[in-house]
Amino acid sequence: MLEDMINRIIDKNRSTTSHVTSRYKCSKCRDTGFIQTEKGYLRCECYEQDYIKRIWENFGVKQEEIKLLKDYTPYNEVTQKAKEKAAEYIINYPKLEKGTNFVLMGQAGGGKTHIILAIGKALLERKMKVIYMPYLEAIRELKANAMDDEYYNKLINRYKLAEVLIIDDLFKDKVKKGRLIAELTETDMRHIYPILNYRYSNKIPTLISSECTPQMLIELDEALGGRILERCGKTYGIVFNSQCNYRLRQFAE
Repeated sequence: MLEDMINRIIDKNRSTTSHVTSRYKCSKCRDTGFIQTEKGYLRCECYEQDYIKRIWENFGVKQEEIKLLKDYTPYNEVTQKAKEKAAEYIINYPKLEKGTNFVLMGQAGGGKTHIILAIGKALLERKMKVIYMPYLEAIRELKANAMDDEYYNKLINRYKLAEVLIIDDLFKDKVKKGRLIAELTETDMRHIYPILNYRYSNKIPTLISSECTPQMLIELDEALGGRILERCGKTYGIVFNSQCNYRLRQFAE
């Protein structure tokens, strides 16, 4: 029945005139969300792109408004290195070792989120499936739906299986003024560990911003922290120091 319904939609769209056809958002499926293949009807890539866009927007981020990497202005050696390595990551992405992470750590206010979102935008423009996961909001949602097995599994698989995952402000609630103020609880680990461990084990790339330093990540959980750092290595793991607070620097000038 589903196939009959899809056929009716497609046949109806095919009957439209050429000037109407030009108005379709997607010329491949003519906005039906399905394309015909040798294996039958499959979801068009535009459907997945729209789905991903909605996920971003549910967390208050519009993809078209994400700032580009070229719009990031470095102001010291560390921030210059971060921008250069981000550009290198984007350019070399297809050739990188499978599962290579890009991780920006340390001082708040240095533009870490700007950089990792810019990388994500560049990969989205290559039609890659990049999922955005703001740590606090996403973990809060997972905790709130922990008793609903079906919905919870849908949520956690969204992050575990994403082609590229952005985790923004990882462990934000554990750091204040450059110091750890809390430990990871069993509940925290129950939700974040399966995501990061799955991606590590299956070599799936993750882009991470965090106010934690490498040492803080290890202190929070040695195994988890070690896996995050192992996948970025020295090349794509950069620590922002106390001189990297762009917001405060503006007032000092």
